[in-house]
Amino acid sequence: MGLDYHYTLSPREIQQKVFRTQLEHTVRLNKPLTIHTREAEEDTERIMKEIVPRDHKIHIHCFTDSPAFAKRLLDWFPNLYIGVTGVVTYTSNTNTSDVVKELVSGEEGKLRIVLETDAPYMVPSNLYDAVPEIKGKRFPVCHTAMVPWTAQFVSDAITKAGTAPDSWSADRIMEEARENARHLYGV
Repeated sequence: MGLDYHYTLSPREIQQKVFRTQLEHTVRLNKPLTIHTREAEEDTERIMKEIVPRDHKIHIHCFTDSPAFAKRLLDWFPNLYIGVTGVVTYTSNTNTSDVVKELVSGEEGKLRIVLETDAPYMVPSNLYDAVPEIKGKRFPVCHTAMVPWTAQFVSDAITKAGTAPDSWSADRIMEEARENARHLYGV
């Protein structure tokens, strides 16, 4: 559920009405929220803050919006997690990398992310360098077995930024993201 202003397939007013209804039902049922938001920061934040209790469990799926938006949501909702997909590895997307770097440099020292795919889209670009047999080819489908390459990219980005101790290995990132998903979805 959510708002997507990137495409004009549905009028914004209708998207907002449906989003409100979905949020209300999900909160009433006390289920975790999985939010899709794209180029709709102001409206997504405003509507969520109006309807969703602060302690509700929230997953912002495939985050690509601004680090400032992520910070506002993370500060307001203590059980909110940022979804990181293979898009974090794309040179055209620096927002998600910046969000991750800021998370590990904060006082909390907790990485409030979940690793995910946006299958069949967003194959991690670092996969092509890591697997020589596919270099120069386009992998047709993203799937969960590619999550370790996303974790490795996140680890490398944190290390290069120098914003946190070197202890943020890909394995640690995967472990923490897995624990976050367990907390978020109760599995």
